[in-house]
Amino acid sequence: MRRWFNIALLNFGIAALIGCVLRAIYIWEIPFIRFKPLLNAHSHVAMLGWAFIAMVVFLLQDETEHGPSRRSNILLAAAQIAVVGMLLGFPVQSYGAFTITVSVLHMLAGYWLSVQVWKATRTWRANGSRLLTRMAVILMFISTIGIWAMGPIVSGGGFGTELYYWSIQFYLHFQLNGWFWFGALALWSRWAETHGARHVLDRFTIRLWLISVVLTFALAIAWSEHHWTVYAVNSIGVVLQLWAGWRTMKAILKVQRMLHDKAPLWAWRCVTYSLIGMGLKVVMQAAVAIPHVAIMAFTVRNFTMGFIHLNTLGAISMMLFAMALVRGWFVSTSWVARSGLSLFTTGMILTEGVLFLQGLLFWAGWGMIPGYYWILFGVSMFLPTGIITLLVHAIYERRKEVVRVGQRIAPVSYTHLTLPTSDLV
Repeated sequence: MRRWFNIALLNFGIAALIGCVLRAIYIWEIPFIRFKPLLNAHSHVAMLGWAFIAMVVFLLQDETEHGPSRRSNILLAAAQIAVVGMLLGFPVQSYGAFTITVSVLHMLAGYWLSVQVWKATRTWRANGSRLLTRMAVILMFISTIGIWAMGPIVSGGGFGTELYYWSIQFYLHFQLNGWFWFGALALWSRWAETHGARHVLDRFTIRLWLISVVLTFALAIAWSEHHWTVYAVNSIGVVLQLWAGWRTMKAILKVQRMLHDKAPLWAWRCVTYSLIGMGLKVVMQAAVAIPHVAIMAFTVRNFTMGFIHLNTLGAISMMLFAMALVRGWFVSTSWVARSGLSLFTTGMILTEGVLFLQGLLFWAGWGMIPGYYWILFGVSMFLPTGIITLLVHAIYERRKEVVRVGQRIAPVSYTHLTLPTSDLV
């Protein structure tokens, strides 16, 4: 189980390094590298190699005494092979026969792993972590409708049309705001339940999150359909999401007061950063309900990039880091772990700040920040540096654990034993 988390973290580090290369393309001319295919590799490895694998590993923690079963390990291996295929294939051919094949392989492995997750969480609290897990799995299945729809759309000559982009946004929306966010809440709820919390989130709050996720898909439609009903649906969804976020924040703060000594300080920090990331995302969605702001959000690429990274780096990754901390995979008393977390957090805050600031300047017509691409490249380097530091720390801690286990089950030496002479007769 711990090994799979380290593999997911390695995928995250590779995706972050690719992200820095994408930033560097704006500064230097790098031969043999095409921006869009490399961007596809970056996004697929980050979402499917890091967030998906890490999330599934944590959700399978109770499948057996030692975590994922043999079948789940095989499926995780299939998913990882697909991720490696995406990493190597996308920079070469972008979307082609090979990359589509490995993408389908990952999706099929994901379906089966979701069934494993469903069964592995049967003993979790019905009105809490189990309900959240069930919703996460259902939303994961629903999200893939967008992918399957792309085949008929493209074959029917719909490439580049509104329907084509809606299908992509449908997948991303229900992956990021559905499967990953509900999975993150399920993990934190499960940890709190096993440490004495009766309910982290009540059923009403969970329903608010679910309804808001469905309604806020209207935001993805609003970029091409500027009808008042689309903005109205998104506005209702955002209000419900704000309400759900407020109730979630109060619930987690209540649990924090009760269980403050059960988790390291950095775990609570990561949960706080995760909630802040989700809260900022919701506030931005609320602002987009204003048509003038919506046009700004859709036409300035910085806002789109910042919005996606706020979700993946802020809300989801921070919650996964919190899970690693409470399980002892990151040891918060280690200066290496603290350094890695600090570097990552610093990089996340600075990159988001630079992206949104430049986006506002573009919209105001004030031009670019002097040295913008150099600044963005420099602050982005904090991210892979922090991730690689955490990976080195996690590998070192796992090896220490293997040594400790080996010492506990060390073979018994029989050289000092003697048999009674009567037994030799």
